[in-house]
Amino acid sequence: MTRFSELVFVLGALLLAVPALAETLVSDAFGLYDPATSAQERLDWAGWVDGPSATAVAPQGPDRLMIFAGPKSLVAGKDRGHVVALVVDRFGNLVADGTAASVTVSGASTATATTGGIADLLLQPRTKVEDLFVGVTAGQRQSPQAMLGIVADIASIRPGLAGPLSDVASDTAFEVKSAPLADQYGNPVPQGTGASVVLRRGDGSYSLAQGLALQDSALIRFIARDMPGPASATMTLGAHSSRSAPILIKTSAPVGLPALEMERLTEIGALHLTLGPFLTTDGYALSDGAEVTVTVDLADGLQVSDHAWVQDGEISLLLPIGDPFAITRLSILSPLGPMDLTAGWQSGEALQPTPTEPQP
Repeated sequence: MTRFSELVFVLGALLLAVPALAETLVSDAFGLYDPATSAQERLDWAGWVDGPSATAVAPQGPDRLMIFAGPKSLVAGKDRGHVVALVVDRFGNLVADGTAASVTVSGASTATATTGGIADLLLQPRTKVEDLFVGVTAGQRQSPQAMLGIVADIASIRPGLAGPLSDVASDTAFEVKSAPLADQYGNPVPQGTGASVVLRRGDGSYSLAQGLALQDSALIRFIARDMPGPASATMTLGAHSSRSAPILIKTSAPVGLPALEMERLTEIGALHLTLGPFLTTDGYALSDGAEVTVTVDLADGLQVSDHAWVQDGEISLLLPIGDPFAITRLSILSPLGPMDLTAGWQSGEALQPTPTEPQP
């Protein structure tokens, strides 16, 4: 019984709502509204009157223009730009179709007409890098100014190196520079465009460095450290690479043998060795961090080997050797090549036991 009474109530409510649905409503871009209960200003808005006559309220003339232009960066000779302006009257209604408008691009005007309240113009591809200032006018109104940028066609740039590469001294800075970089239309490469150079050596190893394009070329810097011998340089920008160019990185030669100091530590049965400085023909010492391996041959046929890294031109290390007179050969291997220091050790004067304080 309760459910039946609820159903009767719902049906009655629907019958009472039918006259309300039949009332005249206006539909526009902002939705439906009832003219009988709306303010007078709202009645001036354009739209269709949904009633017995199905009349329409026409929009007024252009009052505001909202402009959109894009893409903001157009690739020279490839991308088309689009300038679009939304034209509305003082009540926010889209103006009537066919309203006269004009689109101006860098001072050149093109006449057009609105469709659906929109005035637009498609820009054909341009090949020159430049900034385009655009605007739209309709009636006695004009839009704010917008800007489009034409950028170089980076995909068409094919890098090349700026002439033969000079020989490079070891452990010095050197540069690999490109020839002037331009796209297929002659536009220079954009500032800050990334480029890279690969140095490949005969043993299959390589070095890679990154750089940026400045003005109309790219410059990549290297330090010739631990990369001696002939190599080839290749520059890459985007999807294109230059031809390989040969480059010779000279090997530093030592200036004599490094000085040797040896201290006998009888308490722990060890030798403290100091070697250096490692001077080169380039006029400076071997760089910090260079690895040096010291090998000692003993009279009983055993061999002791250890390594250290250069700091301030020298190395220092401890060898587990209690009797320095058992040494028959002392040699080292560094980036300057192998060296035999046996003669220097034999003529040294640092083989005596280190003086110690007398124990009570």
